[in-house]
Amino acid sequence: MMRNIDELVIHKVLLNVIDKENNRFINCNAEVELSEEVYEYFEKHILKCFKDEDAKTAKLSGDRNIVRDLCDEILKDNEFFLENGRKIAHYIYKCICNDEMSSSGDFAICLVEAQNGKFLALMKLDFNSCYSHYIKDNEGDISINIAKSQTGLPSVAQKLQKVAIIKESTCNDNYHMLLIDKESEGYFTNSFLNCEFVRDSRENTKIIKNVSENFARKAFKDNAHEAEKFRNAVTDKLRNEDHINIEKLVEESFHDDEIKKEYKSTLASEGIKETDVNIDREWAEKKLKRKRLKVDKDIELYIDNEAYNNKDKFQIKRNGDGTIDIIIRNVKNYMEK
Repeated sequence: MMRNIDELVIHKVLLNVIDKENNRFINCNAEVELSEEVYEYFEKHILKCFKDEDAKTAKLSGDRNIVRDLCDEILKDNEFFLENGRKIAHYIYKCICNDEMSSSGDFAICLVEAQNGKFLALMKLDFNSCYSHYIKDNEGDISINIAKSQTGLPSVAQKLQKVAIIKESTCNDNYHMLLIDKESEGYFTNSFLNCEFVRDSRENTKIIKNVSENFARKAFKDNAHEAEKFRNAVTDKLRNEDHINIEKLVEESFHDDEIKKEYKSTLASEGIKETDVNIDREWAEKKLKRKRLKVDKDIELYIDNEAYNNKDKFQIKRNGDGTIDIIIRNVKNYMEK
């Protein structure tokens, strides 16, 4: 799995300049010197991409895919890194020039190794406007002024807009890469990578979680009791099972055939049409560790799962008419914030 990576080693980096406004492309023929600061810069950006909630799994399409073929050669033999890296950079330069909405920036290719093997990180570093001072000495009269630069690079605190982390492809792979693209209909996803998104267990879990919550709000708008039962059923399965049987969940959760059909149709519209769906329990555990309850639009509660299931601290009392009472018990101390 190409997620949840905490440590990595960067072996090589190639950096190229794409200045679209001035029709200028610098295709470097030497690797970046990885000083401690430079190494840390790329390391933090790549680790952030592995953990990015917006990162999606994707598969490089076509019988012949330029990026896939060039990357595979590098991952099989590192001696191809410089030659093929220059070809990849030149290819994205052509794609950027052919897209009216694209912007200038540096393009980095990083050869990375983690516990799951070797990867190539293809990173578009969009230029930022930044300001710096400069000192002017006019015959002993020193003045300090500020100048604006249009070629600043994203800081490590910023999220990159376009990144592909690619592993070596095999014919049995469900996906080849993690992809971040804030403009998924643009040149990076379509022209450059020529790829299609593929659902993995993480994406399945997010879809089921989000669809179920939105559906509960609609289907049980005036029945807090049924909404709570349904939410708890979904949460329990996401946190404790490796896969969910949609038919079984529907039969256990709904009595009305129209509601059953509507829920399955809503999942299908988001891409989940199969009956058995793989789940990312680790992600679900992290995301469902705390609950945020909004009660009748004017009360909000934040509560972790342990307290939620502790009858000595928290209790939901069903009134039999579709309403519930929420009881916080044995309070020793509280603060206003």
